Amino acid sequence: MKRRTFVFRSLKAAALLTPVLSIRRAEAREFPTMRGLVWVNSTGYPYAEDFFPGGDTNDFTLSPILSDFESVRDEIVVVDGVSIRGSGPAPRGNNHVRAPGKVLTAKDIVQVPGAEDGTPGGASIDQWLAGELGLQTIELQVNNGGSNNHMRHRPFASGPGAFKPPVDNPQNAWNLLFSGFDPTSTPEAIEATKRRLRMRKSVLDDVTDELSRFRSELTGVETLKLDIHEDAIRKAEESVARDLELEPVSCTVPGQSDGSSAVPDRAQAQFDLAYAALTCGRADLVGMIWGYSGQHWRYEWAGVTNVADSGHDEVHHLPGARREDYIRMARWDWNHLRDFIERLRDTPDGGGTMLDSTLIMGLSFFGVHHQLDRIPVMFAGGSASGLQTGRAVRLAEPRFNDTVLTSFAHLMGAPSLTGFGDDTACGPVPGL
Repeated sequence: MKRRTFVFRSLKAAALLTPVLSIRRAEAREFPTMRGLVWVNSTGYPYAEDFFPGGDTNDFTLSPILSDFESVRDEIVVVDGVSIRGSGPAPRGNNHVRAPGKVLTAKDIVQVPGAEDGTPGGASIDQWLAGELGLQTIELQVNNGGSNNHMRHRPFASGPGAFKPPVDNPQNAWNLLFSGFDPTSTPEAIEATKRRLRMRKSVLDDVTDELSRFRSELTGVETLKLDIHEDAIRKAEESVARDLELEPVSCTVPGQSDGSSAVPDRAQAQFDLAYAALTCGRADLVGMIWGYSGQHWRYEWAGVTNVADSGHDEVHHLPGARREDYIRMARWDWNHLRDFIERLRDTPDGGGTMLDSTLIMGLSFFGVHHQLDRIPVMFAGGSASGLQTGRAVRLAEPRFNDTVLTSFAHLMGAPSLTGFGDDTACGPVPGL
């Protein structure tokens, strides 16, 4: 295994799975905050087998939509069996409003009287984490202009009735992130990296102190077990200390957008900004909505032909008749997330890569057509969080997206969360 993966898996075993500690009900703090990306789309799929992998959990076969993910199959987890509750008001547009309003909040939306719109029933998981862990966030949207003042465009919320509108113009997003920022001296990025490492070292110190208090109570084989675990923790401490002496990830500010409203240009520009925001310490957590609910792109850039006006109306509404075009469109969407995963994996950061300490959650708030059942879910990266990657997880029992959001919080460094949204006791997705 890569050194950093080994270090933190060893730490998790030492700190959380020690028989001596569990017998005595000792508690150890979970891993600290990481970087994060939440990517939301309305793509869905024509048939379930077009998105979800086949085969076994560890020996899976990539689906047509994810066929280009071979290069990052060891860095991802695809989860099959998650739905969004179809509860709450059904304003005009039905799931076109309900789905984006609930995908990150897991709470019923509040309908606006006399309008097809709604307002959030509660905070989205990214904004909840921002408040809980003190994270800086930026919310982005890939869109080709037009109004974005509708819930179809706004899955992010700071609380009940309080949207956190995404920025759809890359020029405006650049100004928010980098206006007045000097990339030749990046104290934010350096301090963000070192803060993460110092927090990890603090966890190790706490565990070491706890073990020391137990030593006087132990005899025989328990003492030997303690010696083994302390040795693993000591190695982890030494590794973190070495990483603190290494240079953090380099910061390069992208050039400002040329103002193009073409979807491919804006898609690349927004992902470039997301990458730069994380590498330069300008944001700890990036939220991005891909298009909006019912985006009307033609997708000619993805090789889709004979769409006169709207890929949504002319392809998504005909998943059987236009299946191959649907797959081309969805593959183009998801491949941008694959490119981002590759980019983080290939960026050195301390003794590892950026992907080691970045957690990515990709969601579509539709399954087939406009249905809320069996939505696409993917996690990536985050080896320092304990995420077990390189798997296709099929849930034994169907779960709602509140469990996915709870899992994301746990892996990001908030393990005390028992549930999210309308079910505050739902727990996380098992086995991640």
